[in-house]
Amino acid sequence: MTTPLVSILVPCYNGARYLPQLCESILAQTFGDFEVLLGNDSSTDNTVELLQPFLRDARFKLLDWKPNRGLHANIYFLLNQARGQFWCPPGQDDLMQPRFLEKRVAQLAAHPEAVLIHGATDWIDANGQPFKDDFTQCALVELNRRLPEALPAERMLRVLLQHDILNWPSTLVRLDITRQVLPFFSPRWVWALDWTLWILLAATGHDFLWDPEPLFQYRWHSESISVSPHRQDIRRVERKLAPLHALHSASFFSPLAKTVWLERRTQFYRWWLMTAAVQRRKGILKAGDQQMATEAFRGAPSSASLWRELAIHGLPAWRQYRREKAANKNQLFQVSGLSLMDDPLFRSP
Repeated sequence: MTTPLVSILVPCYNGARYLPQLCESILAQTFGDFEVLLGNDSSTDNTVELLQPFLRDARFKLLDWKPNRGLHANIYFLLNQARGQFWCPPGQDDLMQPRFLEKRVAQLAAHPEAVLIHGATDWIDANGQPFKDDFTQCALVELNRRLPEALPAERMLRVLLQHDILNWPSTLVRLDITRQVLPFFSPRWVWALDWTLWILLAATGHDFLWDPEPLFQYRWHSESISVSPHRQDIRRVERKLAPLHALHSASFFSPLAKTVWLERRTQFYRWWLMTAAVQRRKGILKAGDQQMATEAFRGAPSSASLWRELAIHGLPAWRQYRREKAANKNQLFQVSGLSLMDDPLFRSP
């Protein structure tokens, strides 16, 4: 069996409505040296039935299991099954333009110093029509215009700690370097798994490439993970805890990450504490969340309670929060990470 150059990893769960369209867009690629690993996470609709015509192509492989494992476990499993030199993770409801693989592979192959390439995307709604709002039409356009063709790892790591600028499905990534950081890829994340992976990859010291040509259609609809209203509070917890944990984890193998960690760890911890206090009042803070944050901050096992940590850090954390609010007023948009990183990429015109 020949080894494919690209592994296309598609976590699937109840994807009957859109998944066949994605598969058609894969078959329409002008670059054909790929495998498609479809990880069916115990779908309860007719996903498997609709995939049968595509499985006649030997490049498509269905991996099916029970019970449901969740997105993180799905993508982790697929990464360990992949055989390609590069991998990409289109969402089951997204679409690839015909030249996506051809151009991405050529660009990444031409830059051995880079670990991945990401690119501009066309946002579409549930019906495949252009999705437009203030962010996609204004802030995102300006951010895309500012991005250089390559960002070196040192700056990229700091950029990512301020905001996740990558659209996960638009990426093509080197598999060997990805596998080097998988032991540090915490299995607990639901909404921040891509963000933590990019932080770990930036910490390896490799560049990130950018392609301004839209070669991907990213579907934004009511069932998207990104827009589920009832999950917003839990997303806020991950948004503060994940970069803190990822940067600390990266500091074990990366001198670059260790430098940034020692410089910024107190800010990240206090940034977390303010959110943790709010979520605790709402009753949605998980028992292990504060322990994970404190152990990362202290670098050792800890049983310190949230209230004890607030007694120590409460006043300086509040002052830092005020500075963050002021900094956000000068941002191109509301960043999801620590605004005090203050990279020029995000500053208002």
